[in-house]
Amino acid sequence: MIVDAKREILTALFVEYQKDIPNFNNVKIKFAEAGMDSDTFNVAILKLENEGFINNVDFIKGGRKPFGIQTVRLDNALLTGQTARYLEEKLELELDNEEDGEEKSKNILKRFADAGFERAENVLAKTIAELIKA
Repeated sequence: MIVDAKREILTALFVEYQKDIPNFNNVKIKFAEAGMDSDTFNVAILKLENEGFINNVDFIKGGRKPFGIQTVRLDNALLTGQTARYLEEKLELELDNEEDGEEKSKNILKRFADAGFERAENVLAKTIAELIKA
């Protein structure tokens, strides 16, 4: 399975979305801590919005950064219904609507661990730990 920044981020956003009150800015911080540079993250968010996976992203623009994006704000962002269907297909997940958010998140983490993709696995593991605490 090929995993790029866009799919990593989308998956982490989906895991965060399983919380009763998701905060997608936490995902942004965790990817920065895991070593993803801000330009890569920002452009991936722009692509995800353009492709209809995420809505209500605030882009702060200016300067010479890629696409003129200085930063993104995810305070009001929401995932679309297309996101779960995409992840089921691409990650070969079987997301059972009967499962709670924690179980769905663990299934996603297992797929990333099986694929050996460490950066996303670390970000997802932190998010799932927060989900379990809540």
